[in-house]
Amino acid sequence: MEQKLTFNELYEAYQVCFKTKKKKVGTYTFVNDTLCQNLMQLLEELNNRTYYTKPSNCYVITEPALREIYAAQFSDRIVQHLYMKEIEDILESKLVDGCCSCRKNRGCDYALRLLRQYLVKTSEKGTKDCFFLKIDLSGYFMSIDRQQICNKFSTLIQEEYTGKHKELLLYLTPIIFKNNPSLHCIYKGSEGVRKMVPNRRKMNPESDYGMAIGNLTAQAGSNLNLSNFDTYVIKELALPNYIRYVDDIIIISDSKQKLVTALPKIISKLQETHQDINNKKTKIDTAYHGVSFLGKVSYPYGYQRAKRETIIRTYERARQIEYTDVNNLLAKANSQIGTLKNFNCKKVIRNYVQILQNKVQETIYFDENKWKFAKKK
Repeated sequence: MEQKLTFNELYEAYQVCFKTKKKKVGTYTFVNDTLCQNLMQLLEELNNRTYYTKPSNCYVITEPALREIYAAQFSDRIVQHLYMKEIEDILESKLVDGCCSCRKNRGCDYALRLLRQYLVKTSEKGTKDCFFLKIDLSGYFMSIDRQQICNKFSTLIQEEYTGKHKELLLYLTPIIFKNNPSLHCIYKGSEGVRKMVPNRRKMNPESDYGMAIGNLTAQAGSNLNLSNFDTYVIKELALPNYIRYVDDIIIISDSKQKLVTALPKIISKLQETHQDINNKKTKIDTAYHGVSFLGKVSYPYGYQRAKRETIIRTYERARQIEYTDVNNLLAKANSQIGTLKNFNCKKVIRNYVQILQNKVQETIYFDENKWKFAKKK
């Protein structure tokens, strides 16, 4: 039987959301302008079915490529966390192991470890032929059919959800997934830079396609969108060594012909969800010279290193770190070298230390015993 959402349930979602967004201006306003009152108002809107999404903030990022990012208001983020908390388990049951993005106990490092495992196993540590098919989807988030995603989540909730908030979730599903944030967004930044963003990387206010990359539910939607495709490749095409991180796909096989035969079928299957491949970045090749994936290069004998572009980007970020407070410095520096630690990048990290500004070097140092930055005494 459907039960009303309680204040404690909403407050739990707020706490999870607050952990990652505590330094945002919208968070400060929501929390400090009578938090309890704001939560009670949001609770009333959800229980009375009068909730609607607020205008999103729109930004343009330049790395790794120019694209629009939409950031939801803090109250909408709370609702997204509440929604995902209720459906997370049933969504996980629909995803394959090789789907690595935005999932608990998975991520970029997990995908790279999985790739190394597949390469070593297939090539028997580099002693046998090993091939890879690399696929890049063109404008993935902007090509997602919002109505199709809405229907998939509605069906998932109708058939699989056994909790006490089914009606609320079914009510929220079209509000969350059919929303086009570009319609009433608040743009933050230079209009000139925004005009430079290619059409394939920004949302069209008049289109039924496209999801906001910055939203938690959009990440979940991107996973569910290709869940049937993931299963099709692994089971029907018999290619179990499969990894997908958002729109980047890697398939490892001991037969080049098998990959060549599978590619047209893969392209055809992707049409069901309106996705096209980027022909320039899609290729079939031997793994002997290394497989470039997620900023790293992996080899059949188990060795992994950072790509040249990743190293250059890391050094550029080091030059841009300015002295603020010590805790902020430590967080930034350790975050920037975090993805390099496990990929034979000791020399890169040592060079990174030398690039930091003098005042920063006077404040923090690199502890090679713990392999992270620490505060100087």
